[in-house]
Amino acid sequence: MASSYMNQDPDDNRSYKKTVAMCVAAASLVILLFLVVLYVNTEPKKTAVKPPETKEEEREDDFLSDSHNITSSELEFWEDAKKESRTAKADPKEDEGELTPYKDPDSESEEGSSSDKDTDKEKDKDKDDDSDDDSSSSTPKKKRDEGEEGEGSLNKDSKDDAPKDKENYLAVEGYNGKKTYYEILSDVPKNDYDFESNLIHENGMVSYKDSKREGIKGVDLSKYNGTVDFAKLKDAGVRFAMLRLGSRGYGTGTITLDEKFVEYAQNAQLAGIQTGAYFYSQAISEAEAIEEANYIVGAVSGFNIKYPIAIDIETVSGDEARTDKLTSKERTAVVKTFCDTVKGYGYKPVVYATRDMIITGLDLVELGDYDIWLSDENVPTDFPYKFTMWQYNKKGRIDGIDQDIDLDISFINYEQK
Repeated sequence: MASSYMNQDPDDNRSYKKTVAMCVAAASLVILLFLVVLYVNTEPKKTAVKPPETKEEEREDDFLSDSHNITSSELEFWEDAKKESRTAKADPKEDEGELTPYKDPDSESEEGSSSDKDTDKEKDKDKDDDSDDDSSSSTPKKKRDEGEEGEGSLNKDSKDDAPKDKENYLAVEGYNGKKTYYEILSDVPKNDYDFESNLIHENGMVSYKDSKREGIKGVDLSKYNGTVDFAKLKDAGVRFAMLRLGSRGYGTGTITLDEKFVEYAQNAQLAGIQTGAYFYSQAISEAEAIEEANYIVGAVSGFNIKYPIAIDIETVSGDEARTDKLTSKERTAVVKTFCDTVKGYGYKPVVYATRDMIITGLDLVELGDYDIWLSDENVPTDFPYKFTMWQYNKKGRIDGIDQDIDLDISFINYEQK
């Protein structure tokens, strides 16, 4: 075969090669088509993925155009209003209820500070009522404490190491039992109450009467008090109720309406009990103080509020709060701005704080134009400065409510002020 192939005519030889090449090309094309079909049939099918649905942007409604006919649930949209980015932390606790100590930036540890604090710890909500207060990073008071230098300082290693002129100082006791002494300020007006002679205890409540005035019995309430029979409260001698309208979360900074405010306000007024309102503040700027004041004034505009509108200044212990780093000067500016704004609307502002917070964390000289609502469960209180309302018991019992209640007394008849 080989010899016959080599002896073929050259033209025939080229024709033979051409035929072979065409056969190879055709075979390659068939193989290529086969591979393409195989690839198409074996490629995994892709399913279309829908883009996530976007939630329709919530719309802010006009607030309380007819508020005397609304219920608390109809005000809940305020919880979602103005959720701008704030300097807040995720998942903070909510507190309210009892007063607890405030971190003292001047002390070595958190245990060394004193104050009262809120209980009720729910995540990402409002840090409410009664918290504790303690010294802040800068206070206008002369402070006598261990290792501190400067005017009025006094080294003290134990609670017994008090200044010799102790009557001119106010003691603030920390968790560790140590006391820090703050000089009583001569340029802040003092109260003239004679508690030793004129304070009367009756039916678990305190009353006061002297030649100038007669104390008015009251309570303060928030959603945590549950069901309240205001008619029974009235029969028990209660003439006013300070109602928590809302609060700002100490982690998120979100403003939340107290879900019981509308119900309490309507029922109290039906029972003939005068009402005021308070807002638990965690404002860290004057702009936020104005926001809080505008919020509470807008919410009470449909009610006949005769008693004050209060800013509730407290601190958070056991957790970090957005107000932890406020100095006394900054905190006082927040309070003053809130009160100025409330007064501008024609309401009567008042500052609620514990004894220790007022002594260590606020400048009473700057706040001299505004009334003080003192929280101090020591009866009688040793607080020397002028105050017009006094929360003297946070675990009181009274007809009309089946749990502990905050008891108050007012030394001014705000209905007539």
